[in-house]
Amino acid sequence: MKAKELFKNLKKELDNFSIYDIMMIRSFIEKDAKYLPPQYKNHYVEAMMKYLIETFNEIKKKKVDEIEDEEIDEKKLNKMLNRIENFRKYYSSDEEGFINLSKILCPYLAFIAKKPLHPEYLTFPGNVKIIKKGNDYYCPVKNKQLNEYSLCEFCVAKSMDELKKLSREKDDKGDF
Repeated sequence: MKAKELFKNLKKELDNFSIYDIMMIRSFIEKDAKYLPPQYKNHYVEAMMKYLIETFNEIKKKKVDEIEDEEIDEKKLNKMLNRIENFRKYYSSDEEGFINLSKILCPYLAFIAKKPLHPEYLTFPGNVKIIKKGNDYYCPVKNKQLNEYSLCEFCVAKSMDELKKLSREKDDKGDF
């Protein structure tokens, strides 16, 4: 599948979402964040909602001819969609909305926009954030969350360990 075709499909699916659906999704994110440390919970909900709305609007405004029409790895795409489908815990309508929107926003971010699945302004526990250096993103939690249940393997962000390794290599060469 080509990127333009995927984008057309995602954009068409996005037309099924209303402001009411977004409010329900917020309710789900709040419910799902209940186990986060209290000092991160509100920030997490606010940051994820902001990113969700930014990405939603980005897709709505973007035109198909703005998309670089490269080949999409359909096996990887289907694996991502299946993984999202398996996130179900509550079997509620707000969770259903979250899953359906995730099946639009996550493929867009990973395969078309080539942006991380979490925003750069999200502070993770430990007071760490995703860092952008040039065109590359580095995630402080990727190695800790890389498992069969997460979407980390599909995210464009690299592990923070790779950035540290690059810094050490530059330091060793005296390029720093």
